[in-house]
Amino acid sequence: MDIYKYSKIKDKTALCKDTRLYGVIDERINALIPGLFLRIDMRATVDFFRYRLNRFAAGEFFGKLMRAACLIYGYTKNAELKRVIDNAVSDIMSVQEDDGDISTAPKSEQPNGSGGADLWERKYVLLGLWEYYVITERQDVLDCMMKLALYTAKQVGEIPKTPVTKTGWAFCGIESSSILEPIMRLYNLTGNKDLFELARHIVGSGACSRQNLFEAVLSGVDPKDIGDNGDLKQSIAKAYEMMSCFEGLLEYYRATGEEKYLKCAEIFIDKINLQEITYLGSGGADKPYNLGPGTGEQWNYTAYEQANPDIELSMETCVTVTYMKLMLNYYRLIADASLIDKIEVSAYNALLGAMKPDGTFFDYFPKFNGTRSTKVNFSYDINGIPLSCCTANGPMGMAILPYLAYCTAGGRVNINLYIPSACSKLKLETDYPEDGRINMTVLEDGEYEIGLRIPGYCKNFMLSHPYRLENGYAVIKSKWQKNDRITLMLDLPLVCHPCPKSVNPKAKDMVLYTCGPLVLAADKSVCADYDKPVRANIGEHGGVNMENSAVTVDGLKLIPYYKAGASWDGKTEYKCWLKTKR
Repeated sequence: MDIYKYSKIKDKTALCKDTRLYGVIDERINALIPGLFLRIDMRATVDFFRYRLNRFAAGEFFGKLMRAACLIYGYTKNAELKRVIDNAVSDIMSVQEDDGDISTAPKSEQPNGSGGADLWERKYVLLGLWEYYVITERQDVLDCMMKLALYTAKQVGEIPKTPVTKTGWAFCGIESSSILEPIMRLYNLTGNKDLFELARHIVGSGACSRQNLFEAVLSGVDPKDIGDNGDLKQSIAKAYEMMSCFEGLLEYYRATGEEKYLKCAEIFIDKINLQEITYLGSGGADKPYNLGPGTGEQWNYTAYEQANPDIELSMETCVTVTYMKLMLNYYRLIADASLIDKIEVSAYNALLGAMKPDGTFFDYFPKFNGTRSTKVNFSYDINGIPLSCCTANGPMGMAILPYLAYCTAGGRVNINLYIPSACSKLKLETDYPEDGRINMTVLEDGEYEIGLRIPGYCKNFMLSHPYRLENGYAVIKSKWQKNDRITLMLDLPLVCHPCPKSVNPKAKDMVLYTCGPLVLAADKSVCADYDKPVRANIGEHGGVNMENSAVTVDGLKLIPYYKAGASWDGKTEYKCWLKTKR
């Protein structure tokens, strides 16, 4: 199925759909099925629409859960999960009215009911149904999406319709404008002109009534300052929603081919990577600059302030997942391996660290220093299960990993993630990221190219075959025979990072250690004196392989961040930012 049938710009790389993973990533993905998807009553998520309960953002749960569940079903082929998503789709379609309406809000309050979340909720209905359509190609599901999208297009647009920037709950239209993503997906599939008119309205409005989001980025405004009106408590620099708009902008670029939109996304992505994304691979915080609604979820120069001990809430898991998706969508357009580097860091740190291993919960605000917590900022009781936006959204971050582990570009297969795995052409065996040795076995005869991602942190590597470097890949061209072997040795540097510049002098003497893509932590259950100051030696300390999942620094045993605080009982403290000896 060509989902970009009417787009002018095609992806430079295609995701592989035949991948089989092993190890911790596969274990965590499979844990989500009994831990979350078979526990949550999906009918209860549809009840918000069925009975028009008109409760703030409650309608997002159906779509968030559905889109991840569909991708995970596509990977696992789990029959019980298929039954759940089949029933859920039939249920949500049953509540659609003849005019296309699927909303938790009464018609009198549309398109801005549910506390301003009406369009936001519709966005997630469309995204959930989209992923189901991709795996089933059911015409009735496409018809349902089109009816809802066209119903929305009749309500939202230039006056006398309701301008999109006059909707939303706190961010001057940014949250509602993120419906651009599924609207453009449907346009790129169907070519429907009414959908394009809605999309053009959203992009033309700049997605924000206080300041045109896209023009601000093109003119050099930092993400944290977009829409700044001088009142820190009224900041609209909401990380999650803003990135969601840029996901839609990339879809708009695919349709139009207008380079300024790709350039806008590039500038935005470069800015957040420099200014906002932490060593854990997420961003946003509750201070020190923006104190606006969505506490803990605002751009705040978080990359610079990540060691600031005054920050209490930071790096919402919804931000992590949306960031990973944005990097993936941009990667598909430009095929630069450095974007996979970013996804890898997020996956092995912020995402895995936020996920309770049994698959029942995602931490709302993962911490650099503290304990794992089941405290949430926003949730609803779904028949006895407190479901937060992050627990509903976190699985999507896990769900995309099997699909991007290998990608194809022309006749070339690129290995993106060094996870124990196999696809049609290759089998990969490794203990990465705790060991830099990767062994690959060719499974398919023929003359073709294999690209191996060389992570940006890796200054030295050894490869068993001649290669050329291209866009972050070591590319080997050969006439392969089944069972040919390839060996890659990656240097996993142990690096001591000083505290970035911060407005808080208390952060000045803090350091953080990484080993390859992994952030390291001192954990109380592993080392009793986990909070002792270390004699820091700033900089890179050569390649290491971890022993028993640990690295010892100045007598202090450090373990991967995602393994720290594993008791999830609020008692096991850990620290990533460590004090230094004076």
